[in-house]
Amino acid sequence: MPGMPTESEAQAAQRRALLAPVARLCLEAGVPVRMGRLERPGEASVVALTCAAPDGTWDAALTVVRARPVPEQYPDWNGRWGRDPRDGYDLSTPGTLVFELQITEEDDGSSGHGPRPMVVFELLDGDVAAADSLILWWRRPALFHTTPPGPHEKAQRRRERAEVDRHKTRQAPPVRLKALPGAAEPIAAQLDAAALSGNFPRAHDGRFHRSAVVALTPIDGTPSHRRGAWLTARRTGDGLTVTVEELIGGNQEHRWDLTPWLWSRAYARTSRQVRWQVSRADRVRPIVAALRAGDVPSALQIADVAFDEQVAKLLAGAPTRTFRAEYAERWVTRLYEQLAESAPWRFAEAYRIWQAEADRARTARPVTLFGLKGLNQARKPKIALTLSGDRPMLRLVFTASNLVLPRSLWTLPTDFPE
Repeated sequence: MPGMPTESEAQAAQRRALLAPVARLCLEAGVPVRMGRLERPGEASVVALTCAAPDGTWDAALTVVRARPVPEQYPDWNGRWGRDPRDGYDLSTPGTLVFELQITEEDDGSSGHGPRPMVVFELLDGDVAAADSLILWWRRPALFHTTPPGPHEKAQRRRERAEVDRHKTRQAPPVRLKALPGAAEPIAAQLDAAALSGNFPRAHDGRFHRSAVVALTPIDGTPSHRRGAWLTARRTGDGLTVTVEELIGGNQEHRWDLTPWLWSRAYARTSRQVRWQVSRADRVRPIVAALRAGDVPSALQIADVAFDEQVAKLLAGAPTRTFRAEYAERWVTRLYEQLAESAPWRFAEAYRIWQAEADRARTARPVTLFGLKGLNQARKPKIALTLSGDRPMLRLVFTASNLVLPRSLWTLPTDFPE
């Protein structure tokens, strides 16, 4: 900017001479660098090689600084070199000339450190090392691009084996009641053992999921976002045990108080329209067929489900950010596997039910469907659902909240005909 202090012309010329070989190597590798400046708030700007993402999501600046070796007794993560944050940019000071690479990238909400935090800071020996680092960064999205998975074969085998098992358990559902307090007995009396067994979450082998807990209904009227007594069902041995536990209902992915026909005889006559959000299965066959074929983007398009730019990248097999490109394969696989079990035409109604439950209608904040996993931090990456007008929309969010939309509201119902 006009009026901002700059380095001396002698030091600017020295930097240009040292950066020229790096620029040549980058341009030969197809990385579009140019001579620019590294702006330093309140300090003199300096000559730097600059580079930016084609979509403008990140900026890189490579310059030359004076640095000193880091003493060997300090941990390796300090790197080999260190430089003074102010005097290091003055090339007339003592020290070794090294290259400094800074990269800032648009934040996706995961860090909380501002709109464009620094994601790379390196001090590098020699022009080849400096060029290699910048070239590798430019190529990261392509290096970690992955092919979206095809049909979810494990899910299909689970459905087939679960259907066989459901036929077996209709005769004598293995459901036991354990230590129920008096307040729970009238509710438990409505238990439909066949429905509970038929709808209970299944593992890939078709059997009851070993670690799943199903929160059937609150006993004491505690709101779902608070801890309270719930009638629950868990796998024990080859059967299910129904008891009462203290838990936060809103944190349970398998919560059936909003879909009581899955376990209660009192709701056995609930209509298909209420259970499936369609009265006839053939009306959504194209959506189900696309999901079975592994074509999640087409299924979402047919169901008129929107998604943000980050989800769009994952659906295409691309990293959401260059900084975290190595997570692309894991996140893409997770996204496709989870959405393969979904019923996208149910998304809008599922969100409205969630809003109405605690009078959230005045806010359009997203609610988590499932996590993508992999990051060891408080704000976890999750796929969430919201509404854009009346249209359901999937978003990638980062949140420390454990509240989740019950799977029974947005996944394919177990009684939906194949």
